[in-house]
Amino acid sequence: MINDLMNSVKKAVKYWWISLLIGVLGIVAGICCIVTPVSSLIAITNVFIILLMLGGIFDIVFAVSNRKYMDGWGWSLAGGILELLLGILLLATPLPLVTNILVYMIGFWILFRSVMGIGESCELQRYGVKGWGWLLAFSILSLLFSFIFFMSPLFGGVFLTIYVGISFLFYGIYRIALAFELKRIGKDMKE
Repeated sequence: MINDLMNSVKKAVKYWWISLLIGVLGIVAGICCIVTPVSSLIAITNVFIILLMLGGIFDIVFAVSNRKYMDGWGWSLAGGILELLLGILLLATPLPLVTNILVYMIGFWILFRSVMGIGESCELQRYGVKGWGWLLAFSILSLLFSFIFFMSPLFGGVFLTIYVGISFLFYGIYRIALAFELKRIGKDMKE
């Protein structure tokens, strides 16, 4: 049974780089939002739609490729499908309308991904991964920013882009840390 678990974990971390790529995309999106807070929300809307769809596709690939080896693969699959469908829905909606509802869409997405991050962090803790608390902390911070997001839609574009940027940064840092933990686990398993 222990050998089966070890083999399962070793195979599950084979695609650790997908989490790294999602994290880098999140940090890039966060920096773009913080550096250009006065820019039009239309640009942020387009970036958000593209990142949402790419993140969904990568999560689906990660989940499907690890479905035989990972207990919680269904959560990644569900998150990926939800992100992809949401991106397609936003792409089909007129851009001015999407820009008007962007505050709530991003808030719900950050809320959803933060809760997923908390669950993934707890899963890593269950496997005895060191540093899982940092992943949990970044997910909780991202969750807090999603609530701030819902409470302050009237502050306008500057605050919106700063909140989006900070939330993307926390989410990106979480995904990068998760990727390196998965890589380390894979390396430890080989030894």
